[in-house]
Amino acid sequence: MWEAFVDHESIESIMNDKGLAKIGDNLVNFIYSLAKSVVVGQTTGEKVRDSVLARAIRATNVYSFISRRTDAGRAADAYEAIMAYLWMTEKITIQQAVESLTKTLHIDFKTSRKKEGDAAAQSFQYLLEQHIDSLP
Repeated sequence: MWEAFVDHESIESIMNDKGLAKIGDNLVNFIYSLAKSVVVGQTTGEKVRDSVLARAIRATNVYSFISRRTDAGRAADAYEAIMAYLWMTEKITIQQAVESLTKTLHIDFKTSRKKEGDAAAQSFQYLLEQHIDSLP
């Protein structure tokens, strides 16, 4: 259905696709909101900070495909573009992504913002690592 949007031959081209990053931004926020809702037992609406996604992607070998001098915003965009690519090419479903995050997201309502960010970064790192082999 959206083959034209995901016609990429390399991981670099995916990570630099600003359109995919925009779609991925909404997707990442949606899956995190669902995962956090499951974990804490109450619906939430969350936005994932760029710093969280930047830490997640920097901890994987995918990061070697982008410049070491990349700021948190660009690193987060790269992560979001990858998630959009994986979802749009049916390599991952929303349910699979949410389930992956809930397995490793150890937080509750008393968790500080910093500790939640640390836990979320690890969860997003784990999610990406599970699907690296699905990238070109």
